[in-house]
Amino acid sequence: MFRQIIKTSVLLALGLGSAACSALDQRPLFGMRESVFIEELGECYPAKIDTGAGSGSLNAINITLDKGPKKGDDVVHFDLVLPDNSLRSMSLPIVKYIRVQRRAADVEEGEKDYNLRPAVAVHFVIGGVSRRVEINLADRRGFDYPLLVGAKPLRAFDALVDTSGEYLQGDCPASQQKDEAK
Repeated sequence: MFRQIIKTSVLLALGLGSAACSALDQRPLFGMRESVFIEELGECYPAKIDTGAGSGSLNAINITLDKGPKKGDDVVHFDLVLPDNSLRSMSLPIVKYIRVQRRAADVEEGEKDYNLRPAVAVHFVIGGVSRRVEINLADRRGFDYPLLVGAKPLRAFDALVDTSGEYLQGDCPASQQKDEAK
């Protein structure tokens, strides 16, 4: 690991850039923004890549939980906010609950400084590669991007992130995009 960091640092210092580093490393290189197709939902989303966030988060509203009879049987019902801002009602099994730290500015005195959010398992397709990831559901309508890809999903792709780049993996393939004429 240390040797890889040194090699990458030397290449960057020589001005060979992040693309050369990724080529030598053989890992995918993601920009700070990428197009992500979610197989289970059949939708392509613009996503913010955020190495400081632990998990991924998808824009969903009207989230309700159904507790199952035993552990592992819980289901989450929600309205998925689609890229065109229309809604689609969905239900998926909950794989776990994720504790998400709240922004300090949003926490009143005496309140918990975290939220528990339901997490679901989906398959992200980025740059033609599919990986199973766990993402939480949250109302992201106040954010610039409906999908956040954090450190855990990035590890599933074993990806490097170039903070100066955007959409380095290209757009979602045409077969994965909705026909705008329909």
